Amino acid sequence: MPYDMLLREGRIGSMTLPTRIITGPMEKNLANRDGSIGQRYIDYLTERARGGAGLIQVESTYVDTRGMGHFYQVGCHGDHVIPGLKRVADSLHALGAKVGLELYMGGRETPSYMSMRQPIAPSVVRCEVLEPPPTPRRMTHGDIKDVIRQFTAAAGRVVEAGMDMVHLHGAHGYLLSQFLSPYSNRRTDKYGGSREKRATFALELLAAVRKVVGPDLAIGYRLSAEEYIDGGLTIEDTADFCQRLADAGIDLIDVSGGIYESFEMIIQGPESPKGGFVRNAAAIKKAVGDSVPVSVAQRLNDPEFANEVLRREGLDFISLSRAFHADPHYVAKLKEDRADEIIPCIACHHCTNLLEINVPGGCSANPHSVYERSRRIRPASQKRSILVAGGGPAGMHAARILAEQGNRVHLVEAGDELGGQMRYSSRGAVDYGYLVQYLTRQMDKLGVEVSLGTRADTGLVKSIAPDAVVVATGAVGGIPFCPFKGSPRTFDLFSAMDRPDDDWEDRVVIIGGDSVSCFVALYIAGRGAEVHVVEPGEVFSEDKLSPGRDLLMMALQRLPTIHLRHESTVEEVREGSVLIQSHAKTEQLEDVGSVVIGDRRSDNCLYDALIADDPELEIYNIGDSVAPRDIYCASHEAAEVAELIRRGPLV
Repeated sequence: MPYDMLLREGRIGSMTLPTRIITGPMEKNLANRDGSIGQRYIDYLTERARGGAGLIQVESTYVDTRGMGHFYQVGCHGDHVIPGLKRVADSLHALGAKVGLELYMGGRETPSYMSMRQPIAPSVVRCEVLEPPPTPRRMTHGDIKDVIRQFTAAAGRVVEAGMDMVHLHGAHGYLLSQFLSPYSNRRTDKYGGSREKRATFALELLAAVRKVVGPDLAIGYRLSAEEYIDGGLTIEDTADFCQRLADAGIDLIDVSGGIYESFEMIIQGPESPKGGFVRNAAAIKKAVGDSVPVSVAQRLNDPEFANEVLRREGLDFISLSRAFHADPHYVAKLKEDRADEIIPCIACHHCTNLLEINVPGGCSANPHSVYERSRRIRPASQKRSILVAGGGPAGMHAARILAEQGNRVHLVEAGDELGGQMRYSSRGAVDYGYLVQYLTRQMDKLGVEVSLGTRADTGLVKSIAPDAVVVATGAVGGIPFCPFKGSPRTFDLFSAMDRPDDDWEDRVVIIGGDSVSCFVALYIAGRGAEVHVVEPGEVFSEDKLSPGRDLLMMALQRLPTIHLRHESTVEEVREGSVLIQSHAKTEQLEDVGSVVIGDRRSDNCLYDALIADDPELEIYNIGDSVAPRDIYCASHEAAEVAELIRRGPLV
């Protein structure tokens, strides 16, 4: 049986679950400002239950506003949240799913501008990653008792709401993790020092929560098996702690990794290997044996790989967060032997980027995620003929949704394959290619007529005579601003990516430091070249939101062959040399093999020509042909335009 390990029954405490796949507690910025849950969040969760998720963990949920991390995070800090939590439990139970709530407090990793308070922590250790970094107050014994009361009060609300599990968030450097870690716990009293003493707070908290919820409600514990910083938790520390958790009666240990100072490990990108925490989870499973089930998180959305992890390592569950965010029907598709129809998470970090600016954390791969009600697929009011020009993510998403609505869709693509700019992205981040494969298969499955090697123009549109046209022709290379003397070897961002790997010389200059230019710099440096990125502004990748931007910058700064030249301009390009200016000082950079002109500009010629030819034509422009941006904008504009077309032309 395919996915036999993933699709067998499992148990957590007294709960029986239909599969060994659980949803991870991913924040989405869908709660109300007071921490309560409304209909939009319930729509999101119920869609995952319809899709076969057996245990749905809502998200990391603060027990006190002093420890909240985001404005629209779920809270369990007052009785006002109980009605919403009860609606969640009732809705998911009606669909056969179990539901858990992960309780946490941020401690030293709490931004003061969120909580409006000074954070409290085991010791005065600032989190320098936060901007501005707050200075926490060292917790007294009275504070510790107070926090335990807050956790137990929250656990009582979970019980009152009729939920099935309490999950204690002891990972990612939050308060429980801070007490356990020698990096953040410098105490010398009963709560600090030895491994045993540093475990005291968590074990006291677990005992207090157990007393409130009773023997039958499951309690899980998520932890960072390693913190990946000097002086932080090691696998030896956490394996010892997990034995103590098992002895104390924990029902599930969920293995993650990292803290804010090693954020790149918490939410890993497409450059990271699959299953980065599997080795640590296996060590913890060996330590606890069969006394408690162990789950593992992080880049396990490939079901074949995840199935083999369970078989090989003897682990009990796989915890998937972003995978369910991208495809709420992940489990159902596995059960129905439709794994090739799973919408893949591409690990692009955009959901996390949006989380950090306190807006709903949508998905680049699935524009319906967090828009379950407003963007659900509905039949078209009348079946129409739609021409889509461009086979990148914007065009393919538009074609997919329009076809699902029941329209006749014809997609034309000038190139000889589908994918657009994602074909380039996939060379440095293979996960992007999985989305191209998914969308390409959807064209065939949904009966979209695809014409490759066909450039759309006004004549083609007239010959097809569609009811509406969607232009998704993407972007082209940037414009050179500096003088080029002689015959220097130059490329734009796209022709640079098409260049054979072996052709790159020892030294390359890229003019412009936007995020795509920086991505190309990484790609070229990976082919053995020394790359100089010249950016007039103070900041590189300024067009990309953090933390995605921060992770990209870390990758650039790790490579000694990449030189980031900010507040600099290229004044002249000659064959073999480039003149660079910074603060009125010039430098002639010699032995330059080639120059890449950064930036992109919209390819909106077709859109303009069609409007000029027929002002009454129903036409829509989406994606980079509007303005060069990212895959998130492409897919979401596709969904918005498909809904406009579904409703019919405005009269």
